[in-house]
Amino acid sequence: MQPIKIATAQFENHSNDKSYNLHTIRTLSEQAKIQGAQVIAFHECSITGYSFARQLDRQQLFDIAEFIPDGESVQALITIAKDLDIVILAGLFEKTNDGTLYKAHVCVDKSGLVAKYRKLHPFINPHLTPGNEYGVFDLLGWKCGILICYDNNIIEKIAIAW
Repeated sequence: MQPIKIATAQFENHSNDKSYNLHTIRTLSEQAKIQGAQVIAFHECSITGYSFARQLDRQQLFDIAEFIPDGESVQALITIAKDLDIVILAGLFEKTNDGTLYKAHVCVDKSGLVAKYRKLHPFINPHLTPGNEYGVFDLLGWKCGILICYDNNIIEKIAIAW
């Protein structure tokens, strides 16, 4: 099994400015690729912004959230992944056809959505629904999973996921 070179990136995202944030994700992904990274992982809600969502009502949050994988932001991530031949992990608010809202993190590559994780403890806004499953997926020959922020603090979850 070959090692994976993974870059991590955190930047000062702009609240509810997906265009700016996706541009920054592209720029940082380019830099990571130049430095030999095969994968780049961004922080929680890197696409949408995070703390501003505390004040949003249900409709405002719904308007910001996107369908996964068909929403514009995930499709933009897939385009970046194709253009740069790099795997990207990034976060955003997700909505479903039945109106449920989640805080999600996705993994995409040049072929599309590889994995999606819904945060189990999404306490920033009362209109977010907790996720209810772990995802283990294959990535470049490795078994991988996603946990978001506070979810990493519960050690039992890490053991259960693997």
